[in-house]
Amino acid sequence: MRTDKLVYFLLKAVPQAFFALIGRAATDAERYQFKSVEIKELSFRLDGIFMPRFINDALYFVEAQFYLDNQFYQRLFAQIFIYLKQYGNLPWRAVVIYPSRSVESRNIAGYEELLASGLVQRIYLDELPVVEDVVNLAALFKLLIEPQKTSVQAAKFLLERFPEQVDFIQQVLFQKFSNLTRKEILKMLSIEEEFEEELKKTRAYQEILQEGKLEGVKQGIKEGIKEGIKEGIKEGIKEGELKGKLEAVPFLRELGVTDEKIAERLNLPLAAVKAIPLK
Repeated sequence: MRTDKLVYFLLKAVPQAFFALIGRAATDAERYQFKSVEIKELSFRLDGIFMPRFINDALYFVEAQFYLDNQFYQRLFAQIFIYLKQYGNLPWRAVVIYPSRSVESRNIAGYEELLASGLVQRIYLDELPVVEDVVNLAALFKLLIEPQKTSVQAAKFLLERFPEQVDFIQQVLFQKFSNLTRKEILKMLSIEEEFEEELKKTRAYQEILQEGKLEGVKQGIKEGIKEGIKEGIKEGIKEGELKGKLEAVPFLRELGVTDEKIAERLNLPLAAVKAIPLK
């Protein structure tokens, strides 16, 4: 998946990240509907448009530009004004997302006033703080340009802060490590593929996401089954590891996992699991 496709994925799936990136409240995403629109006359397709739900809000044109294109601004403004011609005049803003200034076109003759007008916001991802210092969902954009050698660490940090964005974080790593299998990448993130899918299907997991309680449960899982869900657990588990697994059983029950499945995944006797009292 190319980087511009990942940006589209992020804009569509996590619009709150876009509004955090441009300095607005993440909750402002509720005031907009995201669309990808084709300009019919020239067969252009804009990366994304945030359509306002309220009449006084501005329309946002969004373009991700990750390579040098000396005709970029000519194309961008042509798309904007043809769109306004086709769909009606509206107050508008344009946001261009660059990985760095090095890929920005210097061919801006005739467009200087538009670029200086405040209608166009240019964002350079390499000038954002490091992932760990970005305090909101805008950190997801920063992951797009994270060097391969530090991307796994950054991805794990983001999973800790935004576990509900696991799909996007995985997609970024799939692109950065295209030579690895999905299973290998999930292992790098300390995610057990089958176990992850089972948890995501449970009603309790969805409720936890909605209520913002995932952090507490995640901490319990981290303490109790960090070693337990890995494949190929060797015989002769140490007493401390066994204690951690047993402490994790109540949390897994809350997520809707059966005692039989818990015993299988944690490599515990079923009788030992059933001996733990229900909450």
